[in-house]
Amino acid sequence: MTVVARNSGNSSEIERGEVPELAELGTMLKELFNTLGISQRQYAKRISLDPSVVSRAFGGRRMPTKHFIEQLISEVEAERGGSVTPAARDAIHAKWLTALKETDPSEFRLESLRGELARSRRDTERANRNVEALHLLLQQREAQAHDAARDLAQLQLDWSAERADAAGARGELSREQASLSASREVLLREIEQLKRDLQEAERLRSEAEEHSRELRERVLRLEEELAERGAAGAIPLEVFKGQLLRMWEEENFPEASRDLTEAAWSRPLDEVLDLLAWLAQRKDREHVSALVSDVGRLRPARDVLRIAAELLAKASGPPGAVLGETTVQDAWVTAVASRITESNVAGYYQEVLALEGPSGSLSDRMLAAAVRRATTPSEALGLITAALTGGEPSGGGLHLTIGAVAAPYRIAVDPGFPFHVMAGLIGAGLSDMAGTIMVRVSRQDSPKLRPAVPVAQRFHRGLRELDERALRDLFVFLVEEADDRLVGAVAVMMYFGADGDLSLFDRLLKELEARVEDLLEAMMSRWSPDLFEYVVRRVSAPGTPDS
Repeated sequence: MTVVARNSGNSSEIERGEVPELAELGTMLKELFNTLGISQRQYAKRISLDPSVVSRAFGGRRMPTKHFIEQLISEVEAERGGSVTPAARDAIHAKWLTALKETDPSEFRLESLRGELARSRRDTERANRNVEALHLLLQQREAQAHDAARDLAQLQLDWSAERADAAGARGELSREQASLSASREVLLREIEQLKRDLQEAERLRSEAEEHSRELRERVLRLEEELAERGAAGAIPLEVFKGQLLRMWEEENFPEASRDLTEAAWSRPLDEVLDLLAWLAQRKDREHVSALVSDVGRLRPARDVLRIAAELLAKASGPPGAVLGETTVQDAWVTAVASRITESNVAGYYQEVLALEGPSGSLSDRMLAAAVRRATTPSEALGLITAALTGGEPSGGGLHLTIGAVAAPYRIAVDPGFPFHVMAGLIGAGLSDMAGTIMVRVSRQDSPKLRPAVPVAQRFHRGLRELDERALRDLFVFLVEEADDRLVGAVAVMMYFGADGDLSLFDRLLKELEARVEDLLEAMMSRWSPDLFEYVVRRVSAPGTPDS
């Protein structure tokens, strides 16, 4: 639900980031606060809030919550040792409702419903008390009528016994009987009226209870709707933009950044998209990237993916669109990667891939960033395999480019890392992905006759970290699935990184025996002369050791 600023002709107020009703409320609260005799920073510390929240509430730049106001009143009462007058309370509450109506009509409607529900519950309670009182009165009258009937019956018995007495006695009994009969008739008529009154009271109570139920359901529905929207009481978006401009002009950058971060998670998604478009129109790349990053970190997954769709749409649009720039996408990628786990990576990866199509790279960049955050080979392997196999692929299946080769970038600090990942991928039946990593680790994409010795040595050390089973699986992959160019690149790294111990390289040559002639032909112009000569000599000499 989008909250729109009122169209009352006060465009200058909106441009300055002001809502008069909110400013008046802030003034009332600040006057009340000043009676405490402490600084706003001290007060913020006392009530465990950020000082900027307190400052904005008293400055009329943020809609305070009802709890904030009640807490302020309690603090003032505790400091004064007395109560804030009912008139002052009512004035503050009325001003709060007026400001709420202007800043957030949805919250105002909810607060009005809550007030109506409270009144309805009081009406229901009064109806309950009325029914209970009528029940009690009816029981009393019925008991009195019962006693009157009993007394009348006894009187009739007494009259029969005294029938032979003097006429004076009979007259007295006759008068008493008439009086009892009249009283009983009055009681019976009163009982009938009480029954009618009780029936009407029960009807009114039932209506009040039903009205309360309906109001409660409306309150719950609206609360749920507003909970989906985010934080309550946000000022209108256009006013918020004006406040940002004013803070930037005043070089109040920390508070502006806090407000922008709060907007990223608390405002409706439509407003966040509007804010992004506004910042992009201003060519404000820094704040666009910051907002995209905050959305990526803080919003629900569906909103994060909606932002991805917006970035991709702008990337394929006309040149110059800030939202389509790589730096902005990188901000989104980094933020989302921080929340990716093995359990949710498939959803993120496949959803973004579906948005961009097979030629896109955002999904791979996102996965690459997540893999680079992995601290163990098994974690990296889990992310890659889950991304590919965690859901049903669509169309022509899933592709993986940058994401799969992210692991090799760890080789500088952990040489065994990419090799463990490759071995795991081969074991999981994803040897093509293992090959993609091997291409990058072996520098096949930038071949050199003689690689830098430290680079080649790291390659060799990493290969040596594999256990026998993993090493055997990797060699089988190189022999049976890798093309000559990849095998040749691996041979270069193994030969120049061996540091005199060529046993592992000799084992590879032994495994390649059936295809070595084709390999030599393919590598004639790619290998250095000494490497080429070594291979020729080893494969031509019988009894070459395999380890």
